[in-house]
Amino acid sequence: KPSGAVPTVRLIEIFRQAASSRIIVNAHRINKGEMPLKGESGELTDFYFIPAETPEEIHAKLLQVVTERIPKRFGMHPVRDIQVLTPMNRGGLGSHSLNAELQKALNPNGEPKVTRFGTTFSPGDKVIQTVNNYDKEVFNGDIGQIEGIDSDEGVVTVEYDGRTVEYEFGELDEVSLAYRSEEHTSELQSRQY
Repeated sequence: KPSGAVPTVRLIEIFRQAASSRIIVNAHRINKGEMPLKGESGELTDFYFIPAETPEEIHAKLLQVVTERIPKRFGMHPVRDIQVLTPMNRGGLGSHSLNAELQKALNPNGEPKVTRFGTTFSPGDKVIQTVNNYDKEVFNGDIGQIEGIDSDEGVVTVEYDGRTVEYEFGELDEVSLAYRSEEHTSELQSRQY
């Protein structure tokens, strides 16, 4: 909630997406402290609510939705087309843990592997640039996929929208695994489902 110490504005009108979008409707409901509206069983929609009681149940359902249900139902590729959003970094449902689990499920055989700055990278991994790098022309939030790792040269090659960028192993602190992204608003958390 705003402190009232400085002037604030709250955006409440929807301009960019149809008001009938269940994502938008439910994002507004969540912001008001209301439960999201559920669709009819079997109905194709842009929002699905999957209840879970415990972190372990959420974890299991999330992995199933990303690796099986969404790809099968909508014909989407689990790495290229699906982005998991989480509001936290730590814990079993935080970005670090989820990235490791999703990497294991979606890219288990990527070789060769390189581990730097606490993260293991392999060809086929989805990565996100975490700082602006003007020399490489990649910027915070750019998402790409590792094309290759040259262990002899100490170089990782990442493809960003058809453009190849090379990172020396010592520069891998500029990227993180991106099977999930950390977000902080309910609208962003709900928009991918």
